[in-house]
This record gives sequence, C-alpha cells and structure tokens, in this order.
Amino acid sequence: MALERSPECGPASTPGERVSAAAQWPAIAGFVAAEARLQEAVLARGRVAAAIYEFVRFGLKQGWACLFGGLLLALMLGTRLVWPSHAPIARYDPLFLAAVTLQVILLRTRMETWSEAGVILVFHVIGTAMEVHKTAIGSWIYPEANLFRLGGVPLFTGFMYAAVGSYLARVWRLFDFRFTRHPSLRLLSVLSIAIYVNFLTDHLGVDLRFGLIGIAVAAFAPATVYFKVWRTHRAMPLLLGLLLVALFIWFAENLGTLSGTWLYPNQRQHWSLVPVAKLSSWFLLMIVSYTLVARVNGIAIGPAAMPAPARMDLPLARAAHLGLAAAVIGLGLLLRVPAWNLPLAVHHYGGGILWGAMLFLLVAALRPAGWGLRTCMIAAFFGAGLIEASRLVHTPALDAFRATLPGQLLLGTLVSPWNLCAYAVGIAVAAALAVSFHRDRRRAALPA
Repeated sequence: MALERSPECGPASTPGERVSAAAQWPAIAGFVAAEARLQEAVLARGRVAAAIYEFVRFGLKQGWACLFGGLLLALMLGTRLVWPSHAPIARYDPLFLAAVTLQVILLRTRMETWSEAGVILVFHVIGTAMEVHKTAIGSWIYPEANLFRLGGVPLFTGFMYAAVGSYLARVWRLFDFRFTRHPSLRLLSVLSIAIYVNFLTDHLGVDLRFGLIGIAVAAFAPATVYFKVWRTHRAMPLLLGLLLVALFIWFAENLGTLSGTWLYPNQRQHWSLVPVAKLSSWFLLMIVSYTLVARVNGIAIGPAAMPAPARMDLPLARAAHLGLAAAVIGLGLLLRVPAWNLPLAVHHYGGGILWGAMLFLLVAALRPAGWGLRTCMIAAFFGAGLIEASRLVHTPALDAFRATLPGQLLLGTLVSPWNLCAYAVGIAVAAALAVSFHRDRRRAALPA
C-alpha cells in the first residue's frame, strides 16, 4: 500500500516500521499464534464465516482500545456497590490510586507508548483544570470528601478525560488509521484552543459552541478514515466516526452519574439521564483530544481513492438523493404517530435529526453540478439555521400556518439552539449514507 506523508504532520509509519503485538508484549505471543490458526480456519469456511469473524474481531479490538476507560468505569460502578458508606477512606482516593496503577501497568506491558502517555498526561491536566473551574461555578459536583483533591475536584477525575485520549491513541494504532482529505492540523489546533476557551467562558453569557460545531463539521465532512479490522482497510466518513465516539462517551457519562461519582444539579435529588444536549460538549471536547493524538501520530494518507471510471451520473445521483429524502420523510411521519407514545426527547430531537437529514438530501438532489459534499453540508446547515431563526418572526398568517401539521413539520414553533445540534447530526449521518451509496454504485460499475 502506497503511503504519503502530510507535510505538516509527523512521519507516517509504514507497516514494516510497526512493531508486532507479540514483540510489544511477549506474553501474548501464544495468543497471536493461535489467532493466526483461527484465521486460516475461518478463511477455509467461506465468505460468511469471514464476515462474522471480522465483525467479532472489530468488537474485540474496540473493547481492547477502551481498556483503560472501561476498567475505570467498572471501578466507579464497583466501588459504588461495595464501598462501605462509613469507611475511613473515601472511594475517590482508591479510584485515584487504581487509575495511577492502571496507567503504570499499560506502560510497563507496552500496551501504551510513552508518546501516547504524554498526550494522555496533557489531556489529564487540561481536563482537571476545566473540572476545577466548572465545579467552582456549580456546573456539577463531586458529593464525597476525599484526600487527593484539588479544590472541589478529586484528582482521579483527570483520568476520566485521559481515558478519552487513551482510547483515541489506542484505536488509532490498533486499526492502523489512514486518511484522505483530512483537515489541516493547524486549523484543528486553533479550533481546539477556541473550544477550550469557550468551555471556560461560556458561563459569562457568550457561548460559541454552535459556531465551533459548524466549523468542525465543515472541516471534517470531506474526510474519510480507513481502518484495518483484519486483512483489508475499510472506509468510513471521519465525521460519522467522531459523532459515534461522542455518543458512546455520553453513554459512559450516564453510567458515571448513575454510580454517583459526580452529579449534575438536576440529579441531586434522584438520578435521571444526562441531557442529550451534553453530546455537543463531548463532541467538542473530543475534537481537542483528537487533535492532540493526531499531532503525535501524524496523518498517514491512503489508501488511494477508489479508481472508479467516473462519478455517478448527476441525474442518477439526483434521483437517488430524492429517493432517500422520501424515505427519511416517511420515517419522520412515522415518528409523529401518536400511538407510539414516544418520550419527548426522542420525539423532538429524533425529528430534528430526520429533518436535518431530509434537508441535506434535498440540497444534494437539487444542487448545482459543481457542488461537492462539503458545499452541500454547509448549505444544508445554513438553511437549517435560517429556518430556526425564522421562528423568531411572527405574523398572523405565518403563525396560522405554523399551527397546522405541515407548518409544524416544515417550520416548527420552538426556538432552541439544541435543535441545531440535532440538525447537524442528521446532516452528517445523511452525508455518510450518501457517500456509502455512491461508493457501492462505483464499485458495481468497475469491470470484473
């Protein structure tokens, strides 16, 4: 596989320069040999067995990449269940000591490199600084007293942020990431600084997160990440991958608050789900971590783009996008069926996601011939912002139309910045589906 090097990044390692898993950690040499035999047996059984094996292998690799964060989360849940309420040592201190021990073990067993540990340390520091600031203004609290503490923040909390950096560093190496159309690391560095500053100042009444999300979406939308699960690299829109990581961090945060390790103001009396709006915070914070890891690893460019004979014919592309838009509209109407009795958050934000997807697909179907994916995404998000802002305009005729079902579906009535998050997710997912559809069509067009 031919590799190039991004001019502003560190050197991209070739497969020959990478150290095998057995050499990194000799204790698993036997496991590696046994897995090689298993792979030969799977290949002998045909394509279905190979697909199942690759799917299982993907899940196991993801779990292995989550090792540090998964163990830390298990410790939080476990200490919640078994730690005595009147113990002389608060459970936050054993959590801190356990996290330090885990980090040492990862380094000693070479499951984590020193450069990766440096990234994790940086993220630990900036995470702890943000925790001190956010707890001081009451955004959330750590309800138990403990010894290893800085202000109102137990020191183990920095490891929760470090777990995100650890996952990104490990998954990058385990899946041998390659990229095409990756955004400039200079741009990502400036964006990351702006994100962090916004986190520290948003309580002053000026919150720029939606503008920052828009910049991140525009920067990452054209990028594709190639990841190697088994024998070949698979492709995925990088933006979709980042959104999925943010979603799973939100799942983990819900488990963390369920353990009582930290609590938001609305959870002090009884536990409830972390607001879906927190996804925007995790997406932005993950961009900071991603930038740090990318700075260390460098951006390997490749594999080469699919050597398709030509782009999909524009009339066929328009028809495909219109068909997908019709399917999304159908899903949106099903979401409105009263008999489902769906929770308000699912009904509202799910509808927003579908609305954003529909808007992107319609823009892609009606776009001028020279527009690419990034332009369609920007135009769709800009259109969504205009329609959201239009809800601030009131006239008798417009309000009467908004009261009808078509008016509710097309324009809506409530103004909320969180709607823009839902639209952005829908636009990103629809763009990923469109890219996948076109790629399959190009593959089908290649000569056998």
